[in-house]
Amino acid sequence: MYTDRQFCLPETRAVAAEARKESGINEHQRAELRQSLGRSLETCRAQTIERLIQTVRARSVEPGGHISRQGEAVPITLILEGYGAARRTTSNGKELVNGVFPAGTLFGWSGITSVPSSVGLVALTECRIAQWTGAEIRSLVAQDPGLAMSAIDTMAWSLHAILEGIEGFLHQDARLRVLRILARHRELFFDEPPVLTRAHLPALVGTSREMTGHVLRQLEAEGTVKRVGRAGLKLLRPDQLELTTS
Repeated sequence: MYTDRQFCLPETRAVAAEARKESGINEHQRAELRQSLGRSLETCRAQTIERLIQTVRARSVEPGGHISRQGEAVPITLILEGYGAARRTTSNGKELVNGVFPAGTLFGWSGITSVPSSVGLVALTECRIAQWTGAEIRSLVAQDPGLAMSAIDTMAWSLHAILEGIEGFLHQDARLRVLRILARHRELFFDEPPVLTRAHLPALVGTSREMTGHVLRQLEAEGTVKRVGRAGLKLLRPDQLELTTS
């Protein structure tokens, strides 16, 4: 999915985010983490959850900051608050954005193999995250079949989503792709305050800024959406988005 530089905040903000110190967690945060891990890893042993709590590295990331970096072994990451986006930079400098992740998302299972990640994750909003190294998780996977099954299930769903994305990119026209992205991330585009704006659309849809703008002007002329301010959108006809998911 192609994007232009508008998708990301200035690098100075990202550098500032990187400067944030990792911190330990207090008892309230331990309870919160235990609850989040319990929801994400329902089949895991209680001892595994407690070990994850003991070894966690928790930190905050500002909008535009790196949660993980492309080309490095990705840490297993749980988003506790906020939204992140998966981003890949190709060899010719184009940026591809493969998805948006809300709080409660646990990802990075490829890190248990220490293989360099083909994508990085950036914060769309202020984020609180919990992270573990692949080596730490690998040792737990060897001891806990429930954790191993969680990893397998998550990677299987990720593969399915990737194949769907490729199919959509090859066989859907720009208009349908814009509508489906708006439907998939409806709350993030149209709630107040929005998490996603018009500037994010080229990245998520996989078209140029010019093509996305052309589609938005068509939808505005039809009364489906209205462009608001410099980057906002207002949904006027929700039924048009619902048609794309039927």
